[in-house]
Amino acid sequence: MIRLEGRGASYGEIWYDEEPPARGVDILLYRQRATPVANAQVTATTLLMTDLSVDADAIVAPFDNTCRYHIRRADKKDGLTFEWVAQPESRLDELRDFYRAFAREKAVWDIDMPWLAAACRADQLALTIASHEGEPLVWHAHVIYGATAGMQYSCSCFRERDNDYRARIARANRWLHWRDMLLFKSRGCTRYDWGGVFSDESTPERAGINNFKRSFGPTPLATYDCTLPVTLRGRVWLSLRDAWRKRRASEAPQRMAAAA
Repeated sequence: MIRLEGRGASYGEIWYDEEPPARGVDILLYRQRATPVANAQVTATTLLMTDLSVDADAIVAPFDNTCRYHIRRADKKDGLTFEWVAQPESRLDELRDFYRAFAREKAVWDIDMPWLAAACRADQLALTIASHEGEPLVWHAHVIYGATAGMQYSCSCFRERDNDYRARIARANRWLHWRDMLLFKSRGCTRYDWGGVFSDESTPERAGINNFKRSFGPTPLATYDCTLPVTLRGRVWLSLRDAWRKRRASEAPQRMAAAA
């Protein structure tokens, strides 16, 4: 379990088919659950999953032609090196700095350092890096539980670079996913979780992310994220939090109208 301290309650994050502890936190957060949890707040999700229980040729078989070409070229011509970070906690600051440069380029949320530190303490974080001549090009961060490795962060920095550099980054990202799959397979994992997909593909960014994941031919899988308070403190805190969120949502149109 990944233990997180919130503002008003403690959370325990339970991944895949992990069983919760008897006590110790106020709220349980079930991630990517195969079935809904009774009496919990439930959000249905759709994941993309690659089966790692088959041999390497069978894993590659669903990859589209572009994906296979990028991986082959990266492997043979780009001079990339693969690194699995055996002690991820020692490299979190390095990942943070790299990700923040990526986040500025893409205008996305900052990396969640408390979560990463908590995942390290639970021994459930895996970091991998694709580098060229000693320069990191792509970082991946996965959450691990049982036989599943789940993608949490993927970052690269390539804007304001020439076309050749950008193309190498694109190949390195696909190549790193492939090397990740081989690594996790060798360590006993049978599933590679790509995370969710955007149901709304109206923006090029969202459509591009979905298409990138689909290029590896993963299988859609229905799962559930569930939030369950297990103490009085947890129930009170969730009620207050939900009331605050509802109020913020109702005030948003008023704020937009006033700004206009």
